[in-house]
Formats: sequence, structure tokens, C-alpha cells
Amino acid sequence: SSLLTAVACRGSAPYRIVLTHGWTVDGEGKAMHKSLGNSILPDELIPKYGADLLRLWAASSDYRADMRCSDAIFKQLSEKYLKIRNTARFILGNLYGFDPDNPVPYEDLLPLDKWALSRLRTLIEKCIAAYERYEFHLVTYAIHNFCVVDMSNLYLDVIKDRLYCEAEDSLARRSGQTTIYYILDAMVRLLAPILSFTANEIWLAMPHTKADDSRNVMLNDMPKAREEWKLDAKTQEYWEISLRLRDEVNKALELARAEKMIGKPLEAKVILYVSEPARESFEKIAGQDFKTLFITSEADVVYGQGEGYAAEDFPGLTIKVEACDKPKCVRCWTHSSSVGENPEHPELCARCVQAISG
Repeated sequence: SSLLTAVACRGSAPYRIVLTHGWTVDGEGKAMHKSLGNSILPDELIPKYGADLLRLWAASSDYRADMRCSDAIFKQLSEKYLKIRNTARFILGNLYGFDPDNPVPYEDLLPLDKWALSRLRTLIEKCIAAYERYEFHLVTYAIHNFCVVDMSNLYLDVIKDRLYCEAEDSLARRSGQTTIYYILDAMVRLLAPILSFTANEIWLAMPHTKADDSRNVMLNDMPKAREEWKLDAKTQEYWEISLRLRDEVNKALELARAEKMIGKPLEAKVILYVSEPARESFEKIAGQDFKTLFITSEADVVYGQGEGYAAEDFPGLTIKVEACDKPKCVRCWTHSSSVGENPEHPELCARCVQAISG
């Protein structure tokens, strides 16, 4: 009736764009009817899962087709929600002492932090473009994938050592804090239209710059994809090779764990045997901090043939994993020959002695 009234009175529709959606059906694709007893009421879902999960279901569904709704689907969505929430919780727990108005300049950030910001830039571009096309399911997919693949499985896993163990005011720790602050600030703004309650709870708990309106996330703009965060082609190739290598090393570490050779990766020493087919790729990643990337105590590169795990996706590379025989630092759990060198702290490695000595 609003369309007919507007056309009659003004000669045009009362809206610029119209979105249409399919039926809400049950988990088997059947239309919901009271007579069938397969209907699900929001009043039943919200007390069990929370209002934000209902919003996440609506945003995760491709409304151009029929949208399935069932208790099993909500259980799966709750895992998706928890992954996003736990990523934010980890970052919040590691921003202690960080001043958003005094970040590390981009040019001084560590290489891995610059890579993470390049992934954040890609995420922002994807989400903003999807919002503009009203493709909300692509937003939820992109953010969840970012939290799982880029953050939990890689970046946050690698940098937690320096967040936990480096000196509070060290460049390594502040570089990581600067990066995770940018990540959380962008994520919470992107999530605000969907997970409105969760996003605002995060917003109220995190630090802010003086330019932000700290009262509510809804009073702030969407994040911008900064041009400086974009990596050049050479640097992108550097990280593509490095991360492909890391995947192969992780496979070798899992085999070593299955054979009870090691427990945690920090108990391992990795030797990379680089034969001629892999030499060109390795020359492109010269200077990479392999033991930090692999989260192992030692990582050596030997040019030539060797015995071990033959990398499937990295021709010419053989990976040997063995238990590291150096003493373990009780603070960072890294095995290092420097443990015991300091008589005042005989159980700590040199890095940890320096960190606690200020």
C-alpha cells in the first residue's frame, strides 16, 4: 500500500532499492507451518542462544534463496560466533598498556605485522563492497574466515610469544600490539551492523584514540582500507612462499608428534634440506626468521640433499624434525643454549633475562 500511495501522491516509489527474500524453512527445507509443528519462534531461540546469534543467522543466510532454520544450524552458528568472539577476547587480553594515540609507525612495524595489516586491508575492502551490495552473508563469511585462517591458525599463534615474553616497551611487543589494535578496531566496526550487542561490548572494553567516540560503536564510521597497508608484488610473493613453507613444516611437525618424537613445536629442531629445485624459492625469502615462523626452538637451512619428510607442495625440499637437546627456559618455554648463563636467573634464557631486567 505504501508503494501505491507514494506513486499516486508523488509519482515515484517511497524507496530507492527493494530487497526480496525467500521463505524461512526448517532444516529439511520444508515450509514452516503450525500444523506441522516445525516452526521455530524467536522467543525460543533468543533465551537459548542470544539475540546476536539470531542476527548472525539472518546475516549469514543468502536471502535470495529459501533460508533454513533449525536447532542444528544454530549450534553450528554458535561455533562460528565463538571463534569471532574469542579472537576479539585474545586481542583484548593483549592490549594491556597500549596507547592507541601512540602506535608504532607503519614503517617501523615488523614484517609479519605488515603482512597481517595487508590481510586486514583485504578484509575491509571485501566487507565494505559486500555491504554496499547487501550481500551480508559474504561479510560474515569473510570475517569468520579471517579469524580462523589469518588470525588463529597463523598470525596470533606466531606473535603470542612476543606479546607474552618480550619486554613491555620493546619494539617487538609494541609492534604486535599496534597491529592487533588496528585489527580489533576494524573488526568491531565491521561487525557492528550484525553483532550489534557483542560489538558494542568489545568497543566499551577496548582502548580508543581521542578521535573515536567511545560511548558506542554505532557512533563511529566504518574502517578505511589504508593504502599504505598494501604490499608490493615482491613482498606478497615473499610471504606466499614463506607461508607455503610453513604449511609443509607443520605437516612434518605433526608426523613427529604422532611418532612421539616431540610434544609441542617448541620442543623441536627443524632442519630444511634445500636441493636445487627449491633453491630459487629460498633465495626469495632470504632473511626470514624461520624458527619464529614455525614456532620451534631451532630452524636451520642446509643446501643439499637430506633425509626426512619430502614436502608435497614444495619440490626439492626435505624437512627433518628432531627433539631439541638444549635446556628449556621456564618463562618462554623455548629451548636455548643461553639458559643457565646468567647466575641470578639460571632457569631463564638470555632474552627473558633481558626482558625482566627492564
